[in-house]
Amino acid sequence: MEALNFSALFFYAFALATIMLSILVVTSRHIFRSAIYLMFVLVLTAGFYVLLGAEFLAGIQILVYVGGIIVLIVFAVMLTTALKEIETPPPVSRRFVAGAASFIFMWINFYALKLFPFKIIANSNSNGVLSEDTVKYFGRKFLDMGPTGFILPFEVISVLLLSAIIGGIVIAKTDDEKANV
Repeated sequence: MEALNFSALFFYAFALATIMLSILVVTSRHIFRSAIYLMFVLVLTAGFYVLLGAEFLAGIQILVYVGGIIVLIVFAVMLTTALKEIETPPPVSRRFVAGAASFIFMWINFYALKLFPFKIIANSNSNGVLSEDTVKYFGRKFLDMGPTGFILPFEVISVLLLSAIIGGIVIAKTDDEKANV
């Protein structure tokens, strides 16, 4: 029996830590702690990129998401609420609606992944590094607005991030501020 190699060991450690921290992100009653847990999830995602040999993407992950998005969320939380406040749990009806919406969103994603025709890229060298033409091709695909382009998913993600920030601000408001709205 072969010994487990280090990359597989790191993968399992990162996966276990990511799952535990992701659960803490959504179950923590302190929004500031949730943002910190999310920061660690994003750092571990960069670790997955390193394991895949995509060091550039790992650096972008750290710079953009950890360095930008998390800092923005932390500032939004710090400017809108006291950090020591504990959020009151939502009513059961709101939990049910949120759970149902999450399940539907998960089902749509699984269905879309099942239908998507994943193809193997033939333009890589023996080390798996893509040629310059392939990188340009992907750049054009990401900015293409046609039926085979990927600009729509990027726009959907930007709206999702915006709604998460707005949701964080709404959650962080005190009862007095909510009464004035």
